[in-house]
Amino acid sequence: MSRTEITSLVQALGDIVTVLRDADPADKAEVYRQLVLRLTYHPETQTVRTEIDLNAHRGVLVRVRGGPEPAGRAPYR
Repeated sequence: MSRTEITSLVQALGDIVTVLRDADPADKAEVYRQLVLRLTYHPETQTVRTEIDLNAHRGVLVRVRGGPEPAGRAPYR
C-alpha cells in the first residue's frame, strides 16, 4: 500500500485504537480472528512483530461495538 492509501485507511477507521481498547473482549477477539492477526515474539530483542493481510479484507466490515442489528438487516461480518 502507498503512504496515501495507508493514511486514507487510518482516517477512515477513526479512533480504532480507543474503540478496540474499550471493546468487549469477545468482540475484540473476533476482530483479531477475522483479521488473521499474527503476533511473533522475538525474545532476543524483546519485540513483537504484528502481521495482518489487509488485502484479504478489503470491503469487509467488522462490527466492534453497538446495539442489536436493525430489523431486516444482516450483521456486519
